[in-house]
Amino acid sequence: MAGYQLDEVIDLVKRDPSPHEAGTSVQDCPKATFDSEEWEDEATTSPDEDHENKEHYLHCGAVVARARATVWTNIVRQKTFICIAGSLVFLAAYAVYLIFCMRFSFGDEGSLRLILGTVFLLFVYAKVKLGAQALNVLLPKLKRIKKLPLISRIIRWMLYVALVVFIAVYLTTSNLAADNFVSLAGLVFFILLGYLISKHPARVNWHSVFWGIGTQFLFALLILRTNLGYETFRWLGERIEEFLEHTDKGSEFVFGKSYRDHMFAFRIMPLIMMFCSTINVLYYYGILQAFVANFGWFLAFCLGTSPVESVNTALNIVFGPAESPIAIKPFLPLLTPSELHAVMAAGFASIAGSVFGMLTSFGAPANHLLAASVMSAPAALAMSKLIVPERQRTKIQPRDAYNIPVPKFNNILEAVSEGARESIPILASVIANQIIYIAIVEFVDSTLIWFGNRVGVSGVSFAFLCSYGLYPLVYLMGFSRSDFLKIGELLGIKTFANSFYGYHLFGKLIKNRVVLEHYVATTNGTWHWDGTDVILDWTNKTLPGGILTKRSEVIGTYAFCGQNHLAALGVAIGVYSTLIPERKRTITKYIIRANITGQLACYMTACIAGMLYDESLF
Repeated sequence: MAGYQLDEVIDLVKRDPSPHEAGTSVQDCPKATFDSEEWEDEATTSPDEDHENKEHYLHCGAVVARARATVWTNIVRQKTFICIAGSLVFLAAYAVYLIFCMRFSFGDEGSLRLILGTVFLLFVYAKVKLGAQALNVLLPKLKRIKKLPLISRIIRWMLYVALVVFIAVYLTTSNLAADNFVSLAGLVFFILLGYLISKHPARVNWHSVFWGIGTQFLFALLILRTNLGYETFRWLGERIEEFLEHTDKGSEFVFGKSYRDHMFAFRIMPLIMMFCSTINVLYYYGILQAFVANFGWFLAFCLGTSPVESVNTALNIVFGPAESPIAIKPFLPLLTPSELHAVMAAGFASIAGSVFGMLTSFGAPANHLLAASVMSAPAALAMSKLIVPERQRTKIQPRDAYNIPVPKFNNILEAVSEGARESIPILASVIANQIIYIAIVEFVDSTLIWFGNRVGVSGVSFAFLCSYGLYPLVYLMGFSRSDFLKIGELLGIKTFANSFYGYHLFGKLIKNRVVLEHYVATTNGTWHWDGTDVILDWTNKTLPGGILTKRSEVIGTYAFCGQNHLAALGVAIGVYSTLIPERKRTITKYIIRANITGQLACYMTACIAGMLYDESLF
């Protein structure tokens, strides 16, 4: 009814449900206005008929409004009963569906996914409902233990000694080669280097550093030396990649089938949009609050770090520097400088799940790529606490995750839509900064070549200088001696040009070895080196760049597993400046130090991979 408010009709019905029975007329009711289109023209309808139609229309509308209000009132009164009944019906239907699924095809990957997904959802539901209560019970008990310094100190030192003894026994009984112990020396060197460049060496919390590195080593054993650990993380990586690939349909619809020709803009950027919307949905249902509170408490208890930086480090196992800070967006303004540095360093030390498939398509081994991403997380946390120690009291405790102000959405559709809208300025910042930083690096590289040509020396570029300048680092990580210069050049390209391009060249060398092994196995033919290239004698085929040893391929996968090239500075500045513009000064102050921290974390991961390398297992 145009011009007539529903509240007025309901009020009218409550005061006098039937005007005719009370002896009143429609004219006594609150004045209503009607659009001329709802009624026939006066030339075809008499005044009495028009009055009767309007009266009938009002009476019918009032009855409908009163009935609807009555039904809704009863629903609200029985809301608890209806929710419980609906939940029981849904759970019963889902249980029947689950039973049929298990009878139809039990034992395949799909059934495993269904069971794990069901358990995960039940676990999340329990955490969301019981997480705050559990923390309220556990935290006071832990605080009472901490108030007993002697007991706390004894437990801590027992764990220190147990881990050191375990690592020492394992290394001495595993029949490791001499090169493996070179990697051990490299690990010690990078820790000392981090201490030397520390912003506040006297404030270093060695507990966080020790357990960060210890956790990294335990992860390495689980993934590199046990089949169960490797298969578990491989399966998780495939599921994450599968979820993120759903954005390809949207990209193809908007940009056409050739969108992959512009991979970064039309495939990687839409993943950020997808992630923003997903994060809003998780916040809407309270899942991320429970994750931050409970898992953050666990990591904070183990490593002695704050909950938010611990959770962010865990998120960086599967998300990159552009996605993971979005997940902790409400907490970012409250972080201390040390925590903000740790959050940025973790992003630089990881690869995004969105580019996991891209790197494997370049030739990077998927198993070692996933292991590297997992192992770099605690390494980044350890190095960040070493290089920028905490000097302030954290403002966020685990239980605060349930009280942090987060966006309020009316429904899930609004959460999805708002997430996509909020991603637009982030996308613009990332693209703009990526373009300008790559342009700057290219300009510097061209300038070096020009200066070299002035004195008759060609090829003086970043890559050439790094092949010699990074020689000591390559040696300490434990690469094969025959690959020192080649790995140094690739590491320089990856650091000063672009991680993707460095991995692309690295992948070509891995594919060259596959081609060579196939050639030898099928033809039993000979081959020889021609400079840095490999020539297949029988087919006269050239493998540009030659090949790497298997040891160098494995260690290189870990050393290169991080988006810490110079252009990534632009991405990080664009993302964080958009999310927390009020902290821009702090961001620019610590961003370079965070980038160096991320690189050192990757080098430490490579050292541990070199320590545990056994050619018979790879």
